[in-house]
Amino acid sequence: ELARLVLKENVFVYDQKFYRQIIGGAMGSPYTLTLANIFMWKWERQTILSKLPCHELYGRYIDDVFFTSNESEI
Repeated sequence: ELARLVLKENVFVYDQKFYRQIIGGAMGSPYTLTLANIFMWKWERQTILSKLPCHELYGRYIDDVFFTSNESEI
């Protein structure tokens, strides 16, 4: 219920007018940051870490990803 409330009831003011954000969460919101970290943690465990060979580098800061690969592009 809290997630629904935070994601559906986000409003902001721009140029003295009220707007309601209808897709996604507010940038900089502590709750949105937590949701992004949960999503990225699940994604990296399913997609990256299980397939990452040894001697490869992988790092993440919030939703930015860095990794190396020795595989060919073909």
